[in-house]
Amino acid sequence: MALLQPITARTFYIPGSNNLGFVATADGGAIAIDTGLDKDAGRLIRKALDEAKLPLRAIVNTHHHADHIGGNDFLVRNIPGVPVYAPPLEAALIAHPLLEPIYLSMGAQPIPALQNKWLMAKGVPVDHLIEGAQLTIAGTTLDVIALPGHSLGQIGLAFDGVCFAADGFFGPAILQKHGIPYAQDVGAQLASLGRLAARNDLYFLPGHGDLTPRDQLEELLAVNQSAIEHASATVRAALAEPGDLLAVARRVRAALGLQLAAIPQYAIFVSAVSAHLGYLAQQGQAQLVLEEDGMIWQAAG
Repeated sequence: MALLQPITARTFYIPGSNNLGFVATADGGAIAIDTGLDKDAGRLIRKALDEAKLPLRAIVNTHHHADHIGGNDFLVRNIPGVPVYAPPLEAALIAHPLLEPIYLSMGAQPIPALQNKWLMAKGVPVDHLIEGAQLTIAGTTLDVIALPGHSLGQIGLAFDGVCFAADGFFGPAILQKHGIPYAQDVGAQLASLGRLAARNDLYFLPGHGDLTPRDQLEELLAVNQSAIEHASATVRAALAEPGDLLAVARRVRAALGLQLAAIPQYAIFVSAVSAHLGYLAQQGQAQLVLEEDGMIWQAAG
C-alpha cells in the first residue's frame, strides 16, 4: 500500500497518531502540512514523497507544537532549499523551540525534564510568514483559516475540497485520553470550532483523529465543544474552595480521574487548567486575588 493516502485529486495524507497532510502543487511537487514529532516522521515524509515522485516544494507549519514541527529539521537539512512557512506568532517558537518549555515554566529556564522532543523540537528558520487569507506556493493557492485557541496563532489550510484543520478539533479517543483538550485561549478555541462548522469543505483532517467527511463534522465538533465546556465546568467546580493554581489543578485532575505519570504531561495539564481559569475570569465566574498565601483563585459571580 502506498504511504500517501489520497483524499481528493490533489490532496493526500499519511494517517497516524499525528496525521501528515499534503497538497500536490501545479508544477508536479508537493506541500507538506506539518511534519510530525521527530526525524523519523521527517524520514517518512521524504520516503512517501519519493515513492509518489512528488518533490517537496515547501513545509507549512500550522502551529509550533513539537508534534507538528519535529520533522522540519530533518527535511530542511536533507532537502536543500526547501522553504518553511508559518503564521507570525507561531514562527518565533518554530525558530526558537526553547520558548515552549519556557512558557510552560512560567517564563523561567525550563528544567531538563521539559527539554525533550515532546515539548522542544529542533528549531529551523521560518522563511516566509503567513499573513493573508490565501497562500500561494509553486503556482498553487491554498485558503488560510484562522484557528487560534489551541495555540497562539494556529491556522488551518484548505484546498481541493479538504480542510487541513490542525488541532482545531480532535478525535473522540484523544478527547477521552487527555480529559482537557489543550488550550492557550479557551474562548478562541470555541470560536475556532464555530469557524470550522461554517465551512463547506468535503473532508476535514484533524492533526489527531480520523479523516472526517462533511456530513459527520457537526457531530464531532459538538463532541469537542462539549469536552471543552465540561473541562471549564470541572475547573469551576474546583473553585468551591479557593486555592492557588496547583491546588486547583490537583482537584481537577482528581475529578477527571487522569493519570499523569510524567512531568511534561503534568506541565501541559496545569497550563490547560490555567487557560480555563483565565476563561472563567473573562466570563465573570472566577477571580484571582493576592493573599498572604499567594495568588489565590476563587469563584466569582
